[in-house]
Amino acid sequence: MTVNWWPVAAAGEWEWAPALHLGPLLIALAPLLVTWAVVRWRGAHLRARRRRLLLAGTALLVLTLNWPLGDIASVSLAGRTVQYLALTLAAAPLVLLGIPRWSASGRGVARRWVERALGSALAGAAMLGVVVWTTHAPAVVDGLEGTSGGATLVRTLWLVAAFWFWWPLVGPGPDRERLPYLAGLVYLILPFAFPKFPAAIWVFSREPVYEAFQAFRGPSHPFGWSPTADQGIAGFVLWLPGSVMVAVALYLLIRHWWQEDRRMGLRQRLGVPADPEAVAMLVGSPDTWAALEALVEMIDEAAPPRNGSDLGCEVEGGRVLLQLHFPGTEEEQADILARVDAHYRAYLRRFDTSRAAAIEARLGVEVLPYGSRVR
Repeated sequence: MTVNWWPVAAAGEWEWAPALHLGPLLIALAPLLVTWAVVRWRGAHLRARRRRLLLAGTALLVLTLNWPLGDIASVSLAGRTVQYLALTLAAAPLVLLGIPRWSASGRGVARRWVERALGSALAGAAMLGVVVWTTHAPAVVDGLEGTSGGATLVRTLWLVAAFWFWWPLVGPGPDRERLPYLAGLVYLILPFAFPKFPAAIWVFSREPVYEAFQAFRGPSHPFGWSPTADQGIAGFVLWLPGSVMVAVALYLLIRHWWQEDRRMGLRQRLGVPADPEAVAMLVGSPDTWAALEALVEMIDEAAPPRNGSDLGCEVEGGRVLLQLHFPGTEEEQADILARVDAHYRAYLRRFDTSRAAAIEARLGVEVLPYGSRVR
């Protein structure tokens, strides 16, 4: 295994020889190391879900920038295109989703200005457009990327532009500084549209656009393609797989919008306070959400609000407890709880044993005296 700073195309035939490139490895690990250092310094807690997303994004960065894709990208336009899409449309948003959220309070002037710039959709769109068009120009591909420093600069620009573009959508800033959902859907059209211009040139050009890849054909190419075939495949990758990746992002945003709408409407539809943590635990599972609706109906039948009862919820040990505050004696409270529990058990029997146990582990009910303090 060879060790160097960056994979740069060299004359001669292609060899599938494993290599370790220190520059790409440093760039790939930088977001993880900075996040870990800040979390330790501030004494924050990195939840398991965010930790998995951060590790997945970091792993994708390492695989994309290092051997073998990093080496293929130096001799193949199609490989370079796959690398661009993986960095900008997959790795960058995964890393941002893995960074813990921070509060809007306690910020100084400098931090507010930096966050305002990062959260600007106009700046993010402009940065992505400029980087896409300039880094795909022949002068950059044929000239600047011929050196390790130039190749490092181009990939770094890709990542900076990607982080800046995704920040208004999934950045770690406060929720109120994120783009609204409808604006986010329009915003996501941009990574779909920007790469189509160079892709159209590649697909319809009869001659190779870049001189840098003309020397790599047949045995000198990882897959034996000619420069024109490699160029056409690169255009196809930008057009179809790239569009699919954007479509997936649009779907996830719409799905999150739908889930958020259900959360916001929870109080009006079910009469339960829209506690963000509790609702987030329930919305993710259709079975649990259906059980919640059924359980609220059971509670309402057993102790309707006209009797002076009040329904709330509490998160306890990873379980959501619906809390019925009832102005009655202990015997009346026990009777209501027994009736609700019996109906709830009957409802759970419609599921198989494992699903019923999973629902019960997430959702329960208790009856408390009216006016008792929430734990």
